[in-house]
Amino acid sequence: MWKDSWWIAKKELKMQIPGIILTLLSTIFIGIIITPTFYLNIINLFEGADIYGSRLVFEDHTVYIDSILVDAIFLGFTPCLSALFMWGPYISLRAIKEDPFGKRLAVYRSLPVSTKVLSLSRVLFMLFIFVLFSAAFYLTITISVPNSLFIHLEYHQFLSFILFWIGYALVIGSLNPYIESGTNGKVLYIYSFILMVSLILVLFVVHQVWNTSIVNATILLLTRAPVIPVIVSLACGILGVMIMAKLLNKRLSERDYL
Repeated sequence: MWKDSWWIAKKELKMQIPGIILTLLSTIFIGIIITPTFYLNIINLFEGADIYGSRLVFEDHTVYIDSILVDAIFLGFTPCLSALFMWGPYISLRAIKEDPFGKRLAVYRSLPVSTKVLSLSRVLFMLFIFVLFSAAFYLTITISVPNSLFIHLEYHQFLSFILFWIGYALVIGSLNPYIESGTNGKVLYIYSFILMVSLILVLFVVHQVWNTSIVNATILLLTRAPVIPVIVSLACGILGVMIMAKLLNKRLSERDYL
């Protein structure tokens, strides 16, 4: 089953090479753009925000723009690394009516391929691009960030930070194969909208109610306990993939492609 699933996944990867290249370049570009702000956010945390950073003051409440921007990237962008977000249905509104993922699955379902093989191929495809894009994103930040960052963060703490957010991104990103292959183009856009609104609400609540940064909170947590939170995060990500694979297999066996 694994051999057949990987064969389908490799075939899909070859077909999507232009999208992979474009998304990879976009990921690296976003990594380069966010690195100065990410670095500034760390400086704010350890050396005092009164010295560094852009901020807006509303009466007695201070909003740090740098913290919000970094939170938005890690909270909202990193889960997108499990999809070709700069290619195909993700950048074309025609996907709402044409349902390109459904048409592609209909071709595979016409072949003598079991739903288990097909669902596993979607998982393997997702995991491949997720690992590729995540590696590109975090390597870009690691290479671009000034060495003075590691005055405040030890290397193993920085690695824990990366692994923690990879686990988080995998939890949400694992839903992509199900949304893409188990639903249709309309649901894809509805899901993306709901996810975006939900993450904006989370950002608003955290910054307004608790007056803190999500990224800053995870950094402080991981400087005190760099192992257990990472294990929990990665375990949740792996569990999410396993659950999604089962749900997708069930959905593919029930879905009508005619």
